[in-house]
Amino acid sequence: MLLENKAVVVTGAGQGIGLAFAKAFAAEGAQVVVNDINAAKADEAAAAIRELGGKAVAQHSDISTFAGADQLVADCVQAFGKIDVLVNNAGILRDRMSFNMSEQEWDQVIAVCLKGTFACARSAIRAMREAGQGGRIINIASRSGLRGSIGQANYAAAKGGVLGLTRTLAQEVKKYGITVNAISPRAVTDMTNSIPEDVKARKDAAWKGGSVVLRGTAEQVAPAALYLALDESEWINGQVVGIAGDKLSLWSHPKEVAEAFMFGGWTVQHLRELFKSSVGFELQSLGNKD
Repeated sequence: MLLENKAVVVTGAGQGIGLAFAKAFAAEGAQVVVNDINAAKADEAAAAIRELGGKAVAQHSDISTFAGADQLVADCVQAFGKIDVLVNNAGILRDRMSFNMSEQEWDQVIAVCLKGTFACARSAIRAMREAGQGGRIINIASRSGLRGSIGQANYAAAKGGVLGLTRTLAQEVKKYGITVNAISPRAVTDMTNSIPEDVKARKDAAWKGGSVVLRGTAEQVAPAALYLALDESEWINGQVVGIAGDKLSLWSHPKEVAEAFMFGGWTVQHLRELFKSSVGFELQSLGNKD
C-alpha cells in the first residue's frame, strides 16, 4: 500500500488512462475522487473501485471553469479531509486541419486541456498550501505538444501550454513541498482510436507492430503516475516523463542548440549571409518518428 490514506483527485477518470490511474491509486490504498463530466461514467468507475475494496467517490464538475475546479477540490477535502495528489488527466480531441478549424473546436480543446489543467492546479495548490503538508501535481502532457502533430493545432497548443505551465508551477510551489511534473503517455484508448487508421500509420510509427511495444495499454501508463505521487519522489520536480508500453523516457527542456554573436546586433544582411553557417546548419525535426 504505497499510497495508503492519500487523498487523490483524478480528472477525466471515467474511462481510458484516467480510469486506469484511478484504479491504480485505489489499489495502492489511496482515497480517490473520480472526476468526469460524464456523470454515469464517473459513478460507474467509482462503484467499480469500491467493489474491489478501494475507497472512491464520484464527482462531476466541469473542470474547464474555475468554479468547477474549485468545487472539485472542495469536494475532495470534504470527502477525505485533504488533497495530497492531483492528476490533471481530462482531455478532449477536436482534430481538424488548422485552415478548417472552427472557433468552437479551438476553444473547447483549449478550455479542457489547458485552462482546466491550470484551474485544477490553482485550486489544489491553494488547499495544499493551507494544509502545509506538501503535495503532488501530475499533469498529462502529449507528444503533440512536445513535437507537433498534423491536424491537432488546438490540442498541440494546449498540451504545449501544459508543459510551460508545469515548469512554471514547479518553480513557484517547490518551497511549499509541492512538486509539479508531467507525463507524456502513449497508449491505445477510446480517444486515440478515434484517429483514422491511415493517419495513425502515416504520422506515428508507434502504431506499427514490433518486438518493442511503443504504444501500450492505459494500465501500463499508471505506474509513472504512482511513482511521481510518492513521498520518496520529492526530488523530481518540473520534469516530463514519457511512458509507453515497454518504453520509459525523460524529455529534455527546450534549450538553445546553437548560438552566434554579432557585435552591434544582427542585420537582415548578416542573417542572409551567416544564418545557415552560424546557427541554421542543423534545423530541428518535427513530428512523431519513433
